[in-house]
Amino acid sequence: MKPVNEFKVGDVTVKGGIKTTVTDVDPQTGAVEWDIEYAADYLKLYQQVQQLFKTVDKAARHSNAEPFIKDWGQDVRNLRNSLRTYLRNNKSEEYNRVKNVHEMSLSGEAGGYLSKNAFEKDQELKESNPGSTLGPGPKANEDGVKDNAYVKQFKYKLVNKKALNKQAKGIEVKHLWGK
Repeated sequence: MKPVNEFKVGDVTVKGGIKTTVTDVDPQTGAVEWDIEYAADYLKLYQQVQQLFKTVDKAARHSNAEPFIKDWGQDVRNLRNSLRTYLRNNKSEEYNRVKNVHEMSLSGEAGGYLSKNAFEKDQELKESNPGSTLGPGPKANEDGVKDNAYVKQFKYKLVNKKALNKQAKGIEVKHLWGK
């Protein structure tokens, strides 16, 4: 609890669907008077509707195509979406709170996949040159990267593919990058 001297008439606090407004502070006794208004806790409401949706959706996927459960799941989805639309159109401050909390909960589930372009394909991917998109360094050709640190610094030698294929008699050789 705050000391009495920190309360000021007009201070407003909103928490858990309860809005309190300080209406009077008595300097002699330290008594503080509030007006209390009960309001909908939209964040809690949305979280509970979202949890209901997840539960029903999971049941619908595992109910062996029971029409009632699937229909009811669609009804719950529509309720969730209409609540979200109402908040977005009529209660923008509450909608932003809901959205931020919802995105934070998703980041726990999806980890690094939440970046803006996470699922977009790389437009510069070149099928004919698989090593061309591996970042800075020597570019790959059909035989791989010949000018790399393993060959230069550690004196590794590249595999002679023709000799290897001759030794592999009776074994089917599949070239992963085509030929």
